Amino acid sequence: MHTLRRRGTLTALLAALLLTFGLATPASADEGRWFNLGGDARAQSASYSVVIGGNLYEVVRGSDNNIWFRYNNNTWRPLGGFETARTSSPPRIIEFPAGRALVVIRGMDSEIWYAQANSGSANFWTNWRQFATENSGAWAMGSPWLSLSVIAGTTGLRIDVPRYDGRINYRYIYDFNLPSSGDIAPTQGRGWYFAQGFQLAGTSRDIEGESQIALWGYGYPEWQSYFTGGNGHVYRARTDQRNGQVTQVNEVPGGAECDSGVGSGRLGNPNRVVRPGDGGYREQQTVMLSCVGNDGYVWINYSTDGGQNWAGWRHASDSPAPTTATPAVNSTFSEFTLTIRWNGARSTRYPNNAIVGKKIS
Repeated sequence: MHTLRRRGTLTALLAALLLTFGLATPASADEGRWFNLGGDARAQSASYSVVIGGNLYEVVRGSDNNIWFRYNNNTWRPLGGFETARTSSPPRIIEFPAGRALVVIRGMDSEIWYAQANSGSANFWTNWRQFATENSGAWAMGSPWLSLSVIAGTTGLRIDVPRYDGRINYRYIYDFNLPSSGDIAPTQGRGWYFAQGFQLAGTSRDIEGESQIALWGYGYPEWQSYFTGGNGHVYRARTDQRNGQVTQVNEVPGGAECDSGVGSGRLGNPNRVVRPGDGGYREQQTVMLSCVGNDGYVWINYSTDGGQNWAGWRHASDSPAPTTATPAVNSTFSEFTLTIRWNGARSTRYPNNAIVGKKIS
């Protein structure tokens, strides 16, 4: 990968020695061509999506700093109305509880807000609500990171937030605590707590695009959080889902330096972590990362064994894709959709700030 400009806004405090990676090389990904994903929409972020019951939900930070959504490729609409969901960070979307879309954002007050989908194809979202700050505020300086897993038969949502001092605030929400309606109360999760073991540092008011996935690790289910360090390299923090403890922080090999945050995703069942030998395990071990290099183009990396070995950093195929926002890595059971905000000043292939995507499997 080219030497990318140092970002200088994050610092990874390594909690363990770097892993020694084997020589095995993951299989190459099958990539499609770039296409105009968002139609006439113009955005300040990539688009984030989830498929629920065969229906596609997409959200994006619009040029007006409001959250816009689209249902099954229909018309883009402001989620919750204008001026009610303004943000300076990309939104996040996930299926939680089962059958319902949940959108989570960093508000202009640096607290974490959310809305849930109900039913229908119009603007069918609940009002925006702020997660309660029982013990402390979220004090977010970037987008929340969302991931799901099933532990002992219970589905849990973990929300991580990079906060103003570089620590990571988090809270858990479990489906057994929800009413039959599936509505999430603002008090759900008993407030914010900060994670021990690794820390981000810097004076940036926004960290865009860090991401988190849940999958089977080395003998236990774990969360893997990917982020850009102060040297521009990409790091992974591994957290044991059984006790919430960070077990390791290590650099993704390849010497990459990113001029953005990191988008990550995995294939397989999005709502639970499967063990070796269970159906869907192989798919779930397929992980893709993406960031913006100092050349202004999209780079990707790919693993088929849960992050033990990586194919190496490279430009996405078709043509170098210029972007001014962290790429989003959206996934279904068997396919990734990589989405970006197109930089029309670098290439006239698509309009400036158009939402552009490609399929990768």
